Amino acid sequence: MFLGAAALLATTCASSRALRTEAPVPVTRHGADRASTNHSERFPEAKARLLAKLNEERRAAGVSRLAYDPLAASVGDDFCLDSARTRSSGHWDIAGRPPYLRWGLAGGVDYHGENFSSLTRSGAVVEEAEVLRLLLDAHAHMMAEVPPHDGHRRAVLDPTWTHVGFGAAVDGGEFRMVEEFSRHVAEWVEVPSAPLPAGRRAPFGVKLPRGWVLASIDVGFEVPAHPLSREETRRRGVYAYPSASQHFPVRAPTNTQYPDGSRGEVSLVRGVARIDIPLLSGPGNYYVFVFASPGSVEGRTLSPLTAALIQAR
Repeated sequence: MFLGAAALLATTCASSRALRTEAPVPVTRHGADRASTNHSERFPEAKARLLAKLNEERRAAGVSRLAYDPLAASVGDDFCLDSARTRSSGHWDIAGRPPYLRWGLAGGVDYHGENFSSLTRSGAVVEEAEVLRLLLDAHAHMMAEVPPHDGHRRAVLDPTWTHVGFGAAVDGGEFRMVEEFSRHVAEWVEVPSAPLPAGRRAPFGVKLPRGWVLASIDVGFEVPAHPLSREETRRRGVYAYPSASQHFPVRAPTNTQYPDGSRGEVSLVRGVARIDIPLLSGPGNYYVFVFASPGSVEGRTLSPLTAALIQAR
């Protein structure tokens, strides 16, 4: 179950002026085709049935249907197979990687969330012919959750998601499934093409849709993942992105300023925002969260559009 990012706004401002100028950094642009992949999906018919069921539940709840995300399905399939083979259970793999890190390593730059379910059958094999029933049963258990312990259900019905991909795997008596949600709003996102040395500036760019207004770009940091035992993966429960440690607000209009006297650091020019992010926390994983909204950001609770991974070595 995924916990949202409400805590990401409690951040501190960061200045990059003290860092020296560096050579240009090659970047990769993730555009409108960023959900495409060459992945040969497992159990496509069963997953199509689950997608139809999920979208019917969203329609009944008054929220928009989700498009299918093949990249998310690829990430989910790989994780489920690894989890089934290693007999681990939960959102973390035995390499210690949480869902959003696996998503980022696969090239996912959009905001992401994951529902996870598992089944262990002692003394009997889980047959592939059972996968459709097991997928629908696992999803039904999520949707039967009762508030306030209904994180999986709320993830399914969250109106901010635009896409979903499903992962599934069986191995012996083990069955694993995930629902990988993503939020494709940005027209494109640019991040460095490879890890950078800690202390350098990392170029980041984003193109917002027409009519969208930028509020801020925030950055969270985590140290590199470390291996976990199977028991440790089982003990871990809900997860969340790291809290933001750097906050770059949009530049204030002419002759205005923020309450602390600052003017803001990010400009939006024809829908494009760019910033060089200082990798000040050392080696590890930096996540770039773009907060924006159509029309206006005033008085609105914002969820991130992106969670783009930048790695520092």
